[in-house]
Amino acid sequence: MKRVLFLLFTWSLAALFAVAIWRDTDREWTRTQRRFFKTLAKGERRGLSPGIKQLIISDLDRVDRCTTCHLAVDKPQLALAEEPFTAHPGQILQSHPPEKFGCTVCHGGQGLATEAEAAHGDVKHWEEPLLRGPLVQASCARCHGDVQAIAAHAPLAIEGEALFRAKGCYGCHAVRDFGQTVSQDLTAIGSKSYLLMEADFEMMDPPHDRIQWLTSKLRHPRRLNPGVRPEHLPPGEEEVFPSAMPRFGLADDEVRALAVYLLSLTEFNPPVSYTTPAAPPAPAPVYSSAEARGQAVFERFGCAGCHGSGGLGGRHNWNGGLGQEIPSLLHVKAYYGQDIESLKELIRRGRQPVPRADPARPRTLLYMPAWADRIAEEDLDALVAYLLSLSDRLPQAASE
Repeated sequence: MKRVLFLLFTWSLAALFAVAIWRDTDREWTRTQRRFFKTLAKGERRGLSPGIKQLIISDLDRVDRCTTCHLAVDKPQLALAEEPFTAHPGQILQSHPPEKFGCTVCHGGQGLATEAEAAHGDVKHWEEPLLRGPLVQASCARCHGDVQAIAAHAPLAIEGEALFRAKGCYGCHAVRDFGQTVSQDLTAIGSKSYLLMEADFEMMDPPHDRIQWLTSKLRHPRRLNPGVRPEHLPPGEEEVFPSAMPRFGLADDEVRALAVYLLSLTEFNPPVSYTTPAAPPAPAPVYSSAEARGQAVFERFGCAGCHGSGGLGGRHNWNGGLGQEIPSLLHVKAYYGQDIESLKELIRRGRQPVPRADPARPRTLLYMPAWADRIAEEDLDALVAYLLSLSDRLPQAASE
């Protein structure tokens, strides 16, 4: 009896080994390789062998297996017209050889995976989704301190940074120790954990990844707020509560550029041999007047984020006074023209909290932060001169 059981156990074990071997020869990557090898002539197979291809980049703490399927990425003479057998476009591999850089450091995804969905990061809980199409430009700014020097390769990263300044995002967000603390520090938003991002994927359509969250937030900032579903919002307030971020009405190309810039902000710190130095500081600008200098201060510190371009106002501030909108600055001269020191003190100290339109409801979300330790006194004088000059735009604003 014992011998019979032993034989049955042995046969079962052998059968399991046979099944395991069969399954191992019929994985997704093995099928992909077989498809590719069938397209090659006998002489073209020289130097190519089946099996998992692995790039170990110790300097970057990366292990990539992408070339297991992307077999012709650096072999244009063998490339086909269909993925994953195409060659890498352009000449970028001449300066970024895969054996030094790998793949995921630029393209994102999950380097150790050998199945397409997992390798592309299209799985739950993977925080580095594949940067498809123009989004891959976000990677350039991670190593190249002077993005202007590679403008031909990363125009969206440059455009996104310019938009970030133009829309006044620094008025609420800090990036690398510059900006305000009204909302999240965005210094590492491109790699910050989903928990620290407060990314509530329950409020958005799939895919539930960083790219989708950022683009959704830029398009509809008031729809992605932890713990508050749209059907639970007060009637008529689906677009105004409870996020402080204004809706800027961004076009699709602006959303894409801003997403590229934000994805470029990571904690990635490559060795010096992988980087290019930052551009030298630009020479100090020369302004034609105090008002011109003040306008530059207004724009640099992101005042337009709340007060609107040119101080026209109009940003919604839920339960804030004065019609629940950030006030226009066109009337500053009327209120403070005879008391400039009070205006300067308001800017230095800020206004926290902002008076509520309805004292029974929660406090307003946007507030005037303190600028005393951020704006130098000479710049403050120029800013005040600019704010007082805005009253000249009142007739034009009225006609608009």
